[in-house]
Amino acid sequence: MNSITAINTIRDTLRLYLTDPFVTVGGDSREGSYWIRGDEPDVSAKYPKIQILKLSNPTVPVDIGSEYMEHEQLMLNIWFYSKNGFKITVSGTEYVNAQLVEYYLGLIKTTLKAKFEYLYNLDVGGYKHMQTSKVEYDPETQLYFGCTTIRVWWFQR
Repeated sequence: MNSITAINTIRDTLRLYLTDPFVTVGGDSREGSYWIRGDEPDVSAKYPKIQILKLSNPTVPVDIGSEYMEHEQLMLNIWFYSKNGFKITVSGTEYVNAQLVEYYLGLIKTTLKAKFEYLYNLDVGGYKHMQTSKVEYDPETQLYFGCTTIRVWWFQR
């Protein structure tokens, strides 16, 4: 496992287990690669979307010797963006603008936590939700956005 593999594992897990907001409003499903992006250039112009960005990748040696084991960690911000006015209804509750962002940040957090065994089987040794940002609005782009910060880790020789 390395940081690229870990980012792709988180990205692919969200693509597999998170419902596209377009489907929730009755639209056609977009492929995950069109609305959930890893730490890569974002060419998608359609919103809502998710962007995963690397914050840091610290390592800590856990034994001694020339082939010491490391506890490698990866901190990620998982951003959710939505255009002003996009709304979904889930179980009779309407989510729009800041509420939609907040709702999806919660879904990201609970989905990754619920799928930890799946992540573990793909060599992610641990997962922790660190924090969720406040939701912000950019009037120029008419985007609502926020992020959840997570930490994943693994051991490497």
